[in-house]
Amino acid sequence: MIYSVMFKTFKYRIRTSSAVEQKLEAVLAACCQLYNAALEERRSAYQVAGKSVGYVEQANQLPEIKQVCPELNQIHSQVLQNVLNRVDVAFDRFFRRVNNGQRSGYPRFKALPRYDSFTFPQGGWTLKGDKLRLSKIGSMRLRLSRPLEGRIKTLTIKRGGDKWYAVYTCEVEAKPLAPTGLVKAVDVGLESFLIDQNSYRVENPKYFKELEEKLAGAQRQMSKKKKDSSHWKRAKARVVKIHQKIAAQRRDFLHKLSTQIIGQNDIIFFELLNIAGMLKNHYLAKSISDAAWGMFIRMLTYKAAEAGRLALNVNPHGTSQECSGCKEKVPKGLSERWHRCPYCGLELQRDHNAARNILARGMEILQAAGLVVSAPGGLTVVEPTKGEPLPQASSLVCQAATSD
Repeated sequence: MIYSVMFKTFKYRIRTSSAVEQKLEAVLAACCQLYNAALEERRSAYQVAGKSVGYVEQANQLPEIKQVCPELNQIHSQVLQNVLNRVDVAFDRFFRRVNNGQRSGYPRFKALPRYDSFTFPQGGWTLKGDKLRLSKIGSMRLRLSRPLEGRIKTLTIKRGGDKWYAVYTCEVEAKPLAPTGLVKAVDVGLESFLIDQNSYRVENPKYFKELEEKLAGAQRQMSKKKKDSSHWKRAKARVVKIHQKIAAQRRDFLHKLSTQIIGQNDIIFFELLNIAGMLKNHYLAKSISDAAWGMFIRMLTYKAAEAGRLALNVNPHGTSQECSGCKEKVPKGLSERWHRCPYCGLELQRDHNAARNILARGMEILQAAGLVVSAPGGLTVVEPTKGEPLPQASSLVCQAATSD
């Protein structure tokens, strides 16, 4: 069986000196200025002359720009080219959404605090052991928490709060895991983070809620300081540190849970949720954001591709209202957490019922694609013929049990 090549990122903390950190900040400031200038040129050219300016035309102007702005000579040429490419990508995405009839905002100027990374697309750096050397910037050490894999494609230097990171994008081969013969359908929620078709549940850690009062206190203290004063900067650093802790706890939880699910199951079904639409509910938006369902689903998807598993989304419409026993509609409000079917008498927890429906819908998709056939003791999921890829996932060969 052939498994596709995929891209994987490796993020390492950088240990910098104050001198190197000042150079990194200077590079970010210059890149931000170049980004805004390139955006302004495109906007003005179209407004004044109706002319579209592209990446190639702007990249050809870099030698002249360096003569006017000598500070750009202290930045690797590929980093500057990548800045112009970012502007080009922003406009490509804007026009693609417009052409597709989607709502899209015009590319905006970047404030320096929000321009937090620069990229070396090909060269301009060397790595020996844990020592990273950047062209025209200097040397620094990385905290190599895990070994690099595959072929390195790009290196991005990213600022996160008061910390700096080196982010490598690598081309790696998928590493299929041995089949386990298990299938899991997960229903994510707020009361419990998830529950599967066997009623196994994982509690919602609610990391933001745990530190919400501490964060609010730090924000109040910052609001009382004069902006950009030394006291304000220290207060802001405390706010940033709390946000970083919440984000780190959430990522750690989601990584561990998604890795466990992928390692134990050959097929994972989940709902295709409209999270952006759900966030318009002002009563639940904070809790939904804290749960980070979208991040969890993205982790499941790319880890499944790397492991040779199948992660498949299903239509979420009515999974809570439909009885998983007899398939009749049993309407219930959001506050009603127990499913009682008046038709077949089935009683179980609301999210457990939804997970069973997710499993049934996922199996229907596989059966419709000809990937599931009946067999004694369960179902067999077979590899598709050449030229017929699995729906939204990598190839898979496994024995799939369908226990409820």
